[in-house]
Amino acid sequence: MIGVYAHHHGNGHLQRAFAVAAAMDDEVTILTSADVGDGVNPDPARIRILPLPLDHDGPGAVAGTIDHVLEPTAGGRLHWAPLGQPGLRQRTAMLTGWIDTHRPTVMWTDISVEVTLAARLTGTPVVSTVLPGRRDDAPHALAHAVCSALVAGWPRSAGAPVPAGAADPLIPVGGVSRFAGRHPVPADRGHGRPRVLHLRGSGGEGRDHRWDAVREELGEVEWVELGGPGGRWISDPWAELCRADVVISAAGQSSVADLAAADAHVVAVPEERPFAEQDDTAAKLEGLGHGAVVGRDSSVEDRISAVRRTLERSRSTPGAGSGLREAWEIDGAAERLAAVLETVSSDPGVRAR
Repeated sequence: MIGVYAHHHGNGHLQRAFAVAAAMDDEVTILTSADVGDGVNPDPARIRILPLPLDHDGPGAVAGTIDHVLEPTAGGRLHWAPLGQPGLRQRTAMLTGWIDTHRPTVMWTDISVEVTLAARLTGTPVVSTVLPGRRDDAPHALAHAVCSALVAGWPRSAGAPVPAGAADPLIPVGGVSRFAGRHPVPADRGHGRPRVLHLRGSGGEGRDHRWDAVREELGEVEWVELGGPGGRWISDPWAELCRADVVISAAGQSSVADLAAADAHVVAVPEERPFAEQDDTAAKLEGLGHGAVVGRDSSVEDRISAVRRTLERSRSTPGAGSGLREAWEIDGAAERLAAVLETVSSDPGVRAR
């Protein structure tokens, strides 16, 4: 049995958990506070779900935003462990109780310092995801230090540093995408009226009306918008990703991995996140020569320019992809992460490399 903790913020952690679980032969239990919809689990007989209570009191109840929260960081040593929080107590008891009953051979945490430490304190080997950004604070360093391996969802060409507190470099496995088993149809893009797809995710910020001005200025293009508060959602956006000449998106790890799977031409707009996570991902994307990046504070003119440049590049070779799928190492990423878990599972005393 292998245990997986998937964080509840956004949809990416849960999607990544299912993708990796599907690449394994072992029985897997995913422990999460996220809402798991019907039909999401690819193999219910082998992949089980243990719903966990939230560790806060509702929307907006996160560290540093509510005055009555007591000692949420334990003096700066943790990220979120408020005193007297019933959900936190219940979920920790459920986690350790499940470990005691099922005795998993390894626990993969994606991602939580507190869950990583709780699992390791049961004597269970832990593999944790290292997200992009600057993560040299005391809680991250402690969590990194207790893990048997650290994995990252970006390509090897983007670097394999030794994270703060760790003894060994992390293991880049490439972008883990729910669409890795699909391949874009070349004929779907680059023909007819130029098409721009604007993705607005579930974990992000409010509506940025500067994009409305960009859409109005680019009247010659077909502009399609998906997601965001009050927006149109579809459960499977694959066809839209493949048809678009340009995709405008935030720079979350799962978003970039899905765009890469579709070999999309990307304009990335990193949203503000703790530890500058999306800024770092966008910088990696730009550093590989794939995609344009516009800042959160960029002007309408800068955004128009970025979209037009990307459109020109996309339309110059009708039917061709951007090359991002290969550069971001989508193919085999879930299997590479699964192999790290299996290595630690088979020999807990050896750190995977």
